[in-house]
Amino acid sequence: MVTNNSKSIHESFSRFFENPTRESLWALLKEHVGELRNCDFKESWPEHPSVAKHLLGLANVGGGCLIIGVKENDDKTLSPTGITRITDKADITNGVKLFLPQPLLAALEIADFSYEAAEYPALIGKRFQVIFVHPRPDAVPFVSQRTGSGIREGAIYIRREGLTEEAKHEEVQWLLDQRLAASPQTVEARNLKEHLEELKVLYSEIPLTIITGAPPIINSNFFQEFTKFANLFTAEKNSKPRLSSGELPSICTSNPGRQEKINRNSYRFTKMNSPTLPIKVSIYRSHV
Repeated sequence: MVTNNSKSIHESFSRFFENPTRESLWALLKEHVGELRNCDFKESWPEHPSVAKHLLGLANVGGGCLIIGVKENDDKTLSPTGITRITDKADITNGVKLFLPQPLLAALEIADFSYEAAEYPALIGKRFQVIFVHPRPDAVPFVSQRTGSGIREGAIYIRREGLTEEAKHEEVQWLLDQRLAASPQTVEARNLKEHLEELKVLYSEIPLTIITGAPPIINSNFFQEFTKFANLFTAEKNSKPRLSSGELPSICTSNPGRQEKINRNSYRFTKMNSPTLPIKVSIYRSHV
């Protein structure tokens, strides 16, 4: 059940996250009664591996912020103790970048807050630093890039209420669903998907053997056109075709003993060695 107090806390966090000012930070600290899923507090700067772990956890639940200079008491209330000095932003970034993937690094923003005015008596002379993690649902799950103290390479961390832990199987599935939902489904993408489905059907109907010889019964440009058609299914990746055992398609010239094979899985369509012969094409299935 969501109480009026918890609703107010979430609203304070949302105002601060969307408009990070000294006023909105003070409102968040004043109303807050413990850590939220999208907001983590630390009394002082942890070691860089620990910071990276918390950032990964926040990024995998839709973003949030890590506020440095706030102590969480045993009764879950917060004490804005402040930090003794402002850490250089470049040092923070350089310290965590080895553990974070590039899309997450690009989603980070570091802000400094200092209070000197008398309208905030509890905060006079205190400093805070905040790392904002902007949401990137199109890039989740974010995976740890390196092993360090308290963090493991290849692990997916997720933020729970007051904790950052490795994600469970169902949580990883949820992250993948979030990514799929965030992926743009443009008209071009839908058309491409439909086109690929059609190609699967057409590809299954391609004859496995083509025999060529005289006299010609079709246009001489047929071979070039057929090559273009075959290339719809075979991107030319390898300089040499790879032939495997089993059923292989082939092109046979009328000259006995001159036969060349095409493997659909080799991603290469082999051209005839006899360009002077007129082309007659007969199509049937066979096993070589």
